[in-house]
Amino acid sequence: MATIVNPQVVRFANEKVRTLADRFVSAYYALLDAQAGYSTQGIAALINAEGASGTVEDGSAIDGRPRITGTSVINWNAAMTQMKTALDVTAIPGVGTTVMALLNTMQVNGSPK
Repeated sequence: MATIVNPQVVRFANEKVRTLADRFVSAYYALLDAQAGYSTQGIAALINAEGASGTVEDGSAIDGRPRITGTSVINWNAAMTQMKTALDVTAIPGVGTTVMALLNTMQVNGSPK
């Protein structure tokens, strides 16, 4: 196999490809952790018991962050489920592997220690 030594390619691979792979893998594991907490803590049931259309009183009204509702949190979980599927189930057309499988061959610091 030929070795690529072009400094521009090497720099791009190190500064862009690997660092972004690290970020995606790190975000993936954060997503898994958040979804586990959502499930084990019964967040959807707690939200529905309080009324999903209600706002989450997290201090955002005081500090200027956008307010979120219980429905927003439930929808966030649905979106995270879709993202997880896209990353580790759906094969990349023409490549024959998933995004996570590909990223794991490139990342250096994204996996949990």
